[in-house]
Amino acid sequence: LKLVQDFPSAPGAGGRSRGVLGPSGCLTLAMSSVAALNRSQREKLQNFQQVTGAPQRLAMEFLRRLNWSLDQALDVFFQEGHSCGVQQEHLDAKKLEALFMKYASSEDQTIRPEGIEELCKDLQISALDPVTLVLAWHCRAKQMGIFTREEFTTGMQRLGCDELPKLRAKVADMRQALQDRAACKEVYAFTFQFALDQGQRCLPVDMCIEFWKLLLPAHFALLETWISWVEQNVKNHVSKDTWMMLFDLATQVKPDLSDYDLQNGAWPVVLDEFVDFVRASRGQ
Repeated sequence: LKLVQDFPSAPGAGGRSRGVLGPSGCLTLAMSSVAALNRSQREKLQNFQQVTGAPQRLAMEFLRRLNWSLDQALDVFFQEGHSCGVQQEHLDAKKLEALFMKYASSEDQTIRPEGIEELCKDLQISALDPVTLVLAWHCRAKQMGIFTREEFTTGMQRLGCDELPKLRAKVADMRQALQDRAACKEVYAFTFQFALDQGQRCLPVDMCIEFWKLLLPAHFALLETWISWVEQNVKNHVSKDTWMMLFDLATQVKPDLSDYDLQNGAWPVVLDEFVDFVRASRGQ
């Protein structure tokens, strides 16, 4: 709000500000800009502000600049060295290095599966907890089971943590992020690429099923039906297009599938077949 109010005004008669350049005018303009956003954009704006501490105007600037990709906007924000909130304040480089070294392998200075297990134990969570995917997303990790020094350090900077108690205090926030549709979609999209082996373009069905169980319970009313159907009918791999379109099915289509367009929708065939199955089983 202060950023908006400090926006320079154009002098008018008697030194008064005029038009939308005055403080109240800028505030009105900012509010009207938010009102023009769709639901997905408003959710991304809120999530960007929660992660970065950035004021609304700056958050919108970054999201528009990166075509409303929350993941890319956050990356650029931190890469450019911006600091608007607690996430970038008061981090002790020595403490952060000590935190990394506590879990890093002495062989190659990376945190490997054994170190991740130990970290999860110290965070009082299971290594199979979906929070670990949110943590990996913050770190922008490129390979499952490994955190490089750069990835871990960058993730801790995003989270504003330089020691274990601070990171443990963030677990609830990371878990809550999975309840937020926009934030969960970012983690969900990241997870597909994160889980791929080098050279792979699709994920095995059984791996996808485990990830769906972790990431979709809060967003997909038909999750159990979907998983049961997939186990019986899908034997090959899952493409990224199918992976992402499933999230749209879960979050944008009514639970009774009444607004799913089989004739004119651009859905993958596997989702059409699933919808056919559900409708047939319900006698629709």
